[in-house]
Amino acid sequence: MKKQKKKRRLKVGRLFLLLLILSVISFALINVFDVRINSIIIKGNNILTDQEVIELAKLDDYPPFFKTLTYQVKKNILKSQYVSDVKVSKAILSIKIKIKEKKVLYIDASTNDKVTINGIINDDKIVCAPFLTNEIPKDKKQTFIKSMNKIDADILCQMSQIKYDPNEIDKDRYYVYMNDGNSVYLTVNKFNKINKYNTILENVGKQNGIIYLDYGDYFEVK
Repeated sequence: MKKQKKKRRLKVGRLFLLLLILSVISFALINVFDVRINSIIIKGNNILTDQEVIELAKLDDYPPFFKTLTYQVKKNILKSQYVSDVKVSKAILSIKIKIKEKKVLYIDASTNDKVTINGIINDDKIVCAPFLTNEIPKDKKQTFIKSMNKIDADILCQMSQIKYDPNEIDKDRYYVYMNDGNSVYLTVNKFNKINKYNTILENVGKQNGIIYLDYGDYFEVK
């Protein structure tokens, strides 16, 4: 009888030890899964601020790292009209977000529509793009949009206004007023020439004037 009691006590002791180990492991796992994200790295955004991206991604409360799913973060960010693509990855307790934004080509001054190569955005957000100040004939609109898409985003940001300004020689001629007070004449098939605007300024100096990139490529002081 004494031997049987000893065996039972031994089994109860082992069971208690096993339960204790399982409890410690469970407690550790719960705490690990509750560890929160400590950094969010965002790249590629110019129109959206970092805070706007964080809010779109629903990461503003820095949720638990292991419970945050990259595909859900991506899905949330893609809801923005300004985002065409996004890549989301994880590192040690951090989330990396790389955004590809839609390029706003111009703003229609009559409607405040923001025009991209993919369509129209209409909201109150302030973006860096020129205002189109007059109407463009319907048969020339798509060519105009495609040509605007050839202009670098940083140059679009330096443009204040653009106006359809045909003459007797060319019905696809445009007048651009720059933020620095200079003006530029372009034809629709030469829009990419304005990408060299800053280089042209280095040659021209500080004087303001009109840059003719439609024909002749020359500068005229105002």
